[in-house]
Amino acid sequence: MADLNAVLARLNDRLLRLEGELFVLRSLARATLTAGDDHAERMRKLVEAAKVALDDEAQRPLDKPTRKYVEAASAMVDELLVEPTKARPLFTVIDGGKS
Repeated sequence: MADLNAVLARLNDRLLRLEGELFVLRSLARATLTAGDDHAERMRKLVEAAKVALDDEAQRPLDKPTRKYVEAASAMVDELLVEPTKARPLFTVIDGGKS
């Protein structure tokens, strides 16, 4: 049983590390997509290509865990392809004061 616990602990550590890396990559992708330069165009093309690849992968017969990961990746790609809403200013300066 100690071996099984060690294997499960390593798997949990690896999953946590992958989840952290995914969070960082998603943040970098979002920042690049909203930059509005050449890098944003290239990133959009890469994300669109990932969408096509994931849609293709979803058509194949997959086991349950793999299907779950493909669906999660597809949801993340869909989230990245949605244009973010513009942030409102925190405050507005009203032109006034002394005449």
